[in-house]
Amino acid sequence: MAVIILSGLTAQAQNVDTLFARGNTAYKNGDYQEAAQAYQTILSAGYHSAELYNNLGNAYYRLGYIAPTILAYERAALLDPSDKDIEHNLMLARRKTTDNIVPLDASLTSRVWEAMVGMFTASTWGVITIVFLWVSGILFVLFLYGGNVGVRRTSFYLFIIFMALSGIFYAMNRSAHDRTNDCPYAILTATNVTVKSEPSDVGGDAFSIHEGAKFAIEETLDDWYKIRLADGKTGWLPIWAAEKI
Repeated sequence: MAVIILSGLTAQAQNVDTLFARGNTAYKNGDYQEAAQAYQTILSAGYHSAELYNNLGNAYYRLGYIAPTILAYERAALLDPSDKDIEHNLMLARRKTTDNIVPLDASLTSRVWEAMVGMFTASTWGVITIVFLWVSGILFVLFLYGGNVGVRRTSFYLFIIFMALSGIFYAMNRSAHDRTNDCPYAILTATNVTVKSEPSDVGGDAFSIHEGAKFAIEETLDDWYKIRLADGKTGWLPIWAAEKI
């Protein structure tokens, strides 16, 4: 049974590699529709990676699809927030959007924290946390059984420092994990939507947004999302008009 399962997984991995190579070849040949279809087939099979989403975004960008391009790049950035190429591609894609949403000024602490969390993926922060915890354990042992007072004193102070850093890195791990697995943001996939002041078609008009706009989902009620733009505007729009990152 184990041999059969292993053979099946190997064949599936080879099929994914074949599709990925086919997509890359199609992209190089200028057949962007074929490339996008190959990448989407891989995603539909349950395989996800920053490189795959980035390549898909590149194909959509060439095809002139605004929302699918931004959505693909945003998902790539979630999986690998430190990749500068993805960041650059996302910046270029956002220039294609109609809306000029000016973000509210965030506090310095918030900006620094977000920048630090975005340096690595959640798994990398997890590894860093474990390493620092191990070092903390070694330092604690040295504190208990060190040969002289100087070694014990130094080990104790370093133990406190490394334990504090472990706590910070763990918080970054959780923040990066939540950002990836429970992302509160979505991209407008409809061409143009009038955001309502309440979750109803007969509600008052609040403002309009266009394809590719990014917003935070604050609440879900029936078939409506309560959204918040980066500039602080809030309102309700139908779920069908957007797709979560």
